[in-house]
Amino acid sequence: MGALKGSISFTKFKARGELPEGFRDTFIERLRLRAFRPLSPLEDAPQSVGWCSIENLLDLEIDHGKVYFETYLNIGLRIDTWVIPGSLFKAHFAEAEREHLAKKGREKLGRQEKEELKAVVTKRLRAQLMPVSKLIDLSWNLDTGAVRFWSQSARLHELLDEIFEDTFKLTLLPESPYTTAARLGLSELESNVFAELKPTAFHVAVF
Repeated sequence: MGALKGSISFTKFKARGELPEGFRDTFIERLRLRAFRPLSPLEDAPQSVGWCSIENLLDLEIDHGKVYFETYLNIGLRIDTWVIPGSLFKAHFAEAEREHLAKKGREKLGRQEKEELKAVVTKRLRAQLMPVSKLIDLSWNLDTGAVRFWSQSARLHELLDEIFEDTFKLTLLPESPYTTAARLGLSELESNVFAELKPTAFHVAVF
């Protein structure tokens, strides 16, 4: 959702750090290393996060033509999560518990047995379901350092911070008047004046 179609609501960041020499090839290599990996019902991971084509979340083949457009790097962040409805899990667990107790000739499961049975039921249900997929667009102006991310979720911003730094070896700063001023390149006098500015309220709360 976002850059190509859908929501126009995005969060703006500033990429902090120097681009490495030959960064276009380097970034493609790093994106491929952190490309999305599909979830497996046989594994314990509840979620998978990685890069994919901005045009198609199923396209995991990353190359220059799909990523770069003039001075922009455009990429999709795909997040897959296992979501098992609580009522469905409860019903299947109850059935598995009855079968297990009948087989063992007992009336109650121990704590460890319950945890092990929950894991078995979870893997069984995951094999029958599809994970929930989310695609979030990211567009990065490599000349100005401005990064637009089509989500305002604090949780997704945390995921972005981690994978962005891991992939590009740069950090993200949320866009603000201060980062905008730094990007514009204020003079020493302007910087001193700007540092003394205080927030101003344009309304007065009435109680």
